Amino acid sequence: MSPDCVLDFTIAIPTYNSARRISAVIDRLKAQQGIEGIAWEILVVDNNSTDETAAVIQELQANWSASFPLRYHFEAEQGAAFARQKAIREARGVMVGFLDDDNLPAPDWLASAHRFAKEYPQAGAYGGPIHGQFETEPPPGFEKIQVFLAIRD
Repeated sequence: MSPDCVLDFTIAIPTYNSARRISAVIDRLKAQQGIEGIAWEILVVDNNSTDETAAVIQELQANWSASFPLRYHFEAEQGAAFARQKAIREARGVMVGFLDDDNLPAPDWLASAHRFAKEYPQAGAYGGPIHGQFETEPPPGFEKIQVFLAIRD
């Protein structure tokens, strides 16, 4: 973690080729509720994208008016582990919450994660439910494999 941790929480989003979906994730984060008194940031770690992900983030930053920072870092070494390690190194928050670039957080995601971390400081890592939003009805038996797609209660 960065030696200049001055924030309570960093939301780290490792991403790869997410130009079409990253704005929706960030919009959900901008609309978080119950976050009064939490100093936080959004940290996007681009894991060697070949699409317009960097340009999308630059445009968002150019028009940024939120009270918390939106930061961007590039990680050339391909792989989720490298992107997550980069996020830990660059985070300015004492706590780091990872959010995938295709997960739309609940309105109280940040407040809930922060509260849980404060209540259970001995927990080194924790997670929560992820519900799928499907364009069409999943096929019969899908529930048997959904955990492999990170869909869980």
